[in-house]
Amino acid sequence: MAEKIELKWYEKKQGINLKQKISAEQRKQDVAEKQKQKILEKEFADKQQKQKKLRTEKIQKLQKKTFTGKKVSSLFNPASIPEDAEEILRDFDKIVSTTHPLNSKQKALLPQQILALSHNLTDRRGERRMGYMNETTALSAYVHYFLWWNLVRLVKLFSNIDNVFFDFNDDCTFADIGSGPLTIPIALLLARPELRNKNVTFFCIDISQQALSFGEDIFLSVAAKLKVSTWKIVRIKGTLDSSIKEKADLVTCANMLNELYDDASMPPDFLAKKYSERLISFADLKNSRSKILSVEPGDPKSARLLSLMRDAFIRKNFIPVAPCCHCEACPMDGKKGGKWCNFAFTADNAPEELKRISEKAGLAKERAVLSFVAVEYKEARQVKSQEEETSLLTLRIASDPIKLPGRRTGYYACSSKGLILAITDHKLFSGEEIQVTSPQKPMPVDSKSGAYILNI
Repeated sequence: MAEKIELKWYEKKQGINLKQKISAEQRKQDVAEKQKQKILEKEFADKQQKQKKLRTEKIQKLQKKTFTGKKVSSLFNPASIPEDAEEILRDFDKIVSTTHPLNSKQKALLPQQILALSHNLTDRRGERRMGYMNETTALSAYVHYFLWWNLVRLVKLFSNIDNVFFDFNDDCTFADIGSGPLTIPIALLLARPELRNKNVTFFCIDISQQALSFGEDIFLSVAAKLKVSTWKIVRIKGTLDSSIKEKADLVTCANMLNELYDDASMPPDFLAKKYSERLISFADLKNSRSKILSVEPGDPKSARLLSLMRDAFIRKNFIPVAPCCHCEACPMDGKKGGKWCNFAFTADNAPEELKRISEKAGLAKERAVLSFVAVEYKEARQVKSQEEETSLLTLRIASDPIKLPGRRTGYYACSSKGLILAITDHKLFSGEEIQVTSPQKPMPVDSKSGAYILNI
């Protein structure tokens, strides 16, 4: 300590010795030094934060100047989800608890039952029985967990598909094949408010009557919360080979074809032709607005099947509406060694209770992944290529960011010209639709992927 410390007369009187006073003064000085250090650290942190903000703003300004594309739409924009749908998804467990409550023992066993079913749906698929939804334990785990996750994925997707795809007249007919606990009907009811007050007859087909019954209870509870009463659910115990007494304006299926595919011995092109023809058999081809939507897990095998089905649909006079931005050959067809068409979004906005159950079951998710194809009967509308009229090239971003040499970032994208490796400093997201000026000169080819390289 710089200055000499001496005891005052009153300190001596109080019995304080010199050593105690030195210690006390040292503590005061230490406290003052710490406070001073904190102030300096805060000032440094504030300065760093300010510099970071300035750098970010500078980069953003530069990106705005250099980004030559135009963002048209996204498959997973959370802002497109209706507010009432968000509320219902957030508290979906409460709805299920009112229709199919669990006792304390069942609640305690639920996480391990969820994990067991997850294994049966993924790495132990060979041991799974086709009729697993008829087992009460498996159905309970599915309804309390997998249905919820599927709704999170599908509601976000359905809310962002082009409005024209869901433009139906009143008194329309829908058919959902492999409906399970009515996942797609519930998702459509939540995602598309314009359909809620239409008189919809929804044929729901599944091999498990119990799953259909569970699903209808939940559907009616959701409809009551939305104050909707115009949809008629018709439950049918059956398979893809079944039929309905009316032809449908919209035919859907989700997470079903991959299960049939797993249990089949025929080659994928044969199965794709068979499955697409069966889905078309439900569609009303006299109606020029007939549509088909199929959603599957975002794995290579499922993506390959959907790509082949897309080809089969085109041969039957259906045009791909989404995610495809063209009718040319699929550049992400999932062939061995090639890219497969799949889209992902983060699970950050998933309901907190759903994330908690996931962690408890050992299935924590950071993101959701899916593959899908939506097609429309060709006579529905005369489709002129916007690219022909305006010399634009439309890209569908179909990958996460890819780090490239030279501190560059690229994204794989689908286009009418083939697979594109779009290189940009602008942050893009899986599922976004981007329009750029169609290049007039031949594009260089990436030696690794065979994709055309396009700087945007």
